[in-house]
Order: sequence, then structure tokens, then C-alpha cells
Amino acid sequence: MNETEAIRLCLVHRDPRGFEFLVSAYRREALFHATGLLGDVTDAADACQDCFAKAFASLPRLETLDTFYPWFYRILRNHCLNLLAKGKVRRAHVQDQQTDPAAGLEERSPYHMAEEAEDRQVVITALEEITAEHREILAMKYFQDLRYAEIAETLGIPRGTVMSRLYAARKAFRSAYEAVHSHHPSPEGATHAGL
Repeated sequence: MNETEAIRLCLVHRDPRGFEFLVSAYRREALFHATGLLGDVTDAADACQDCFAKAFASLPRLETLDTFYPWFYRILRNHCLNLLAKGKVRRAHVQDQQTDPAAGLEERSPYHMAEEAEDRQVVITALEEITAEHREILAMKYFQDLRYAEIAETLGIPRGTVMSRLYAARKAFRSAYEAVHSHHPSPEGATHAGL
């Protein structure tokens, strides 16, 4: 089965097997994006579950759907932003979590996180300080290595808007990083994060 067949099963036959295929294909990506927005993997998992349920209930009302994830992502993003606006998420710190959503990403990240745990914590704290929209676009570009066109499709915005949002997000991150770093300086010899 491929995505086109799965969508057709959902829309034409109301067959849950098609939806199961789509959930299986996109649950990891959805969790990553929700964690980027909410800053907590437990809240993100709950949000994904809620949004997959919403999507399943909404699919029968659609006449056509070319690709699943851009449509689903709008549901997920709106849900996460609503949770943030209502203050219904926890602001967990890495040292309190058994599962760190940023763990293992340092090697792929342009943040050039230092090997020392203290500097990684400064980066994570700085990311918590910026808006969800800024975290979202930085995660898509730098943690997932998405191209501008892919980000534009997922967010439903023009490519130029992606570029301007990235510029603003980088600027906000640098400012937050410098502010946090000034209160928690890295050990001597640690590399500073930068975009």
C-alpha cells in the first residue's frame, strides 16, 4: 500500500486500514513536530493522539486529499498552539525528563552544541525561551533538514515567508541563547552554539 491508496481507502471506502497506514507512516514525524512546538515529549504524544483522532473523524467530510501530512500538520499545529495559548502544557526541563527530544540530534544540528551537558542545557533552555513558531521552523530546517519548499508545503506558506520566518527565528534564538548563556556560562573551552 502507498499513501495514495491509503487516502483513497479512507475517502472512498471509509476503510480504517488506510488510516492505520497513514498513522504508521507519519506518527514519528508528527511527534517530532509536536515536541518542537510544545517542548515536552509527553504533551506532544498526547497532542498527536488527539490530532490523529480528529483527523480520522474529519476525513469523511473531505472530497479530495492529495497528500496527507500537510493537511494533518495544520490540524496538529493549530491544536498545539491552542494548548500553548491556554497554558495546558508543562515546561519540562531536560534534567527532569527520562526522554530528551533533543538527545542524539546534536550531531545533525547546526547549533554546534558542545559536548558538555551544561552547554546543551543552555541551548535547550534558549529554545524554550523563543516562541513556538520559531522553535517549529528551526526544528524543521535544522533538526529535520527539510528544504524550504518542503517547509512551505507543510506549513502552507510561500517559500519567501519560510525564509523570512527562519531569519526571525535565528535572530530570536541567538538573542535567547546569549541571554541564557550570560547567566549560565559554559565551562572553559566549551564551544558556543550558533546558527
